[in-house]
Amino acid sequence: MPQYELNLRDYLRIFRKRRLAIIFTFVAVAAGSVIYYSRQPVIYSASATIKIEEHKTIAGLLTEWILYSPGDIMESEPKIIKGYTTIEKVARRLGMLDEQSSAEQINSIVGDLQERIQTERVEQTNMIRIITTADTAKEAMTMANTVAEVYIQESLAEKAKQARQTRQFIEDQLASLEDRSSQLEQRLRQFNYSNKDIKLAAPIEKKLTELEFQLAELMQKYTEKHPSVIQLRDQIKSMEAQIEGFSGQDLEYARLEREVEVNKKLYAMLKEKLEEARIAEAQKVGDISIVNPAVLPSSPVSGSRNMIILTGALMGLILGFAIAFIFETLDTSISTIEDVENVIKLPVLGVIPSIVDKAGRELSFISRFKERFLPEHKTDAQERATRLVAHFEPKSPTAEAYRNIHTNLKLNSSKKTILVTSSGPREGKSSCACNLSIVMAQTGLKVLLVSADLRRPSIAKTFGVKREPGLAELVTGASDLDAVLKNITDIMMGEINFEDVRKTPGIENIWILPSGHLPFNPPELLESKTVTALIDRFKSQFDVVIFDSPPVLPVTDASILGPKLDCTVLVYEIGRTSREALMRTKVQLESVGARIAGVILNHTKAQTEAIATYPYYQQKYRYYGKEEADTKKEEKAREG
Repeated sequence: MPQYELNLRDYLRIFRKRRLAIIFTFVAVAAGSVIYYSRQPVIYSASATIKIEEHKTIAGLLTEWILYSPGDIMESEPKIIKGYTTIEKVARRLGMLDEQSSAEQINSIVGDLQERIQTERVEQTNMIRIITTADTAKEAMTMANTVAEVYIQESLAEKAKQARQTRQFIEDQLASLEDRSSQLEQRLRQFNYSNKDIKLAAPIEKKLTELEFQLAELMQKYTEKHPSVIQLRDQIKSMEAQIEGFSGQDLEYARLEREVEVNKKLYAMLKEKLEEARIAEAQKVGDISIVNPAVLPSSPVSGSRNMIILTGALMGLILGFAIAFIFETLDTSISTIEDVENVIKLPVLGVIPSIVDKAGRELSFISRFKERFLPEHKTDAQERATRLVAHFEPKSPTAEAYRNIHTNLKLNSSKKTILVTSSGPREGKSSCACNLSIVMAQTGLKVLLVSADLRRPSIAKTFGVKREPGLAELVTGASDLDAVLKNITDIMMGEINFEDVRKTPGIENIWILPSGHLPFNPPELLESKTVTALIDRFKSQFDVVIFDSPPVLPVTDASILGPKLDCTVLVYEIGRTSREALMRTKVQLESVGARIAGVILNHTKAQTEAIATYPYYQQKYRYYGKEEADTKKEEKAREG
């Protein structure tokens, strides 16, 4: 990364350079959000509020105030609403169950509905909120209202059931009391006929009668263990102890008369209770009412579709920027001219623009990616058009860049032999050597291009000449210099046709020394004294001698040739080779005594590599393109 603080241009450069990662992340996250949303069910929610009121009489409140607890009722009623019985009837009301439904189906549907229904008490009030969720707004509203209605009906049914049971109990008690009263009255009449002169203690008997009536009334409400019942029985026992002195007939008469009186009052009381029970059974007014019915929800609770997609797109954009910075941080290559000069302390001789196609358009990122990592098999003509761009397109920005490199090299009598190499393979060193030879030849210099790559040579194939005999035969003495040198005649007789050779002047100033037969020991061949003598001979016959050698790091050939030549030029492709490899290449060459003239940045894209030296060339390119197009039109017109 740069050793200076990033400014706005640096951020824009990073965004443009890593735009594919940003776009891919953005599209992936946005598409993932859409897919996730499409797979998630849309959930709507509706709620209905009910109020519970327990109607009590004053007598009931006074007698049952200990047992009355509205807090307990409000805690238990929400659970009753979600009870199995209520929810089963809701399912049947909604048509989810029928008479043919099996027990397993009923349990499954009821369980599902219980999960989709929530009940909660509204703060500290006597109201309960019923919340339902469903796939559609109408279904959610209908379910909430149905639950409230079924719960109210169940409450009314339970209340009617209790009233009916109360009425039946009172009717049974009245029937039993009538039978017992009839028997007692019959016995009392018979006793009066046989004991007309019996005198009783009227006040005591009357008091006992009242106490027994009160006892019978209390037994309608409480059990034997109730304090009031126990106290009243103690009073009765005390009154009975007072009349133990009476005769048996007196006691029997008093008892009969007392029971008859008690039965009369009890009968009257039960008749009154029976009427109240009949009224309670007949009335349809319940203790529960709907306060707020559920309405149709306007939007789902699962979230807005547009908001989810917008959020996903925003997150994808942010994540894309973050990944771009991560890639830039992890990128160990050098990305700017300033970095190259600051890191390796070498001048940048020139910048070769990115690859362009035959139509003059810059290749896309995908095309560059394929070119780098998945290279397609190219024909010899395609390879030749790329490697000899200075010849086939002399007015292109690329050709101008090579001319700029020629100027920056500042060649003179002490700098005539140049070694062109790189850190690793496929950085374009051979193309740079070929195009530098062409632009120098176009200036009138007599140029010799030596294919010193004795492992994977490409110079002979590029110019369409035979590879053998060449440098290997020259060094070993199998051939002399005149036999191995190739000139314009050999080029014209080779694979490049005559029209292509005539296209641009200057090619007649180039001589090519191919690699020849590939030896099994290139280092030993290059280390021979013959090579040194040949270099001196080349310098005496040619104005410029350019050697194309293998990369520095994989093999030692360049390290052997470097000290023998006047200067060395490193070709570096941004994004392919790490800065550590470039530093190691410099150290390796300097350690053997090579004189490094500078670095050529190859396949550089001005918009992404922070290089602002090409607007002029872009304009010139358009101008030249127009001129060439006009020339072609004129030629076609003349032919026609």
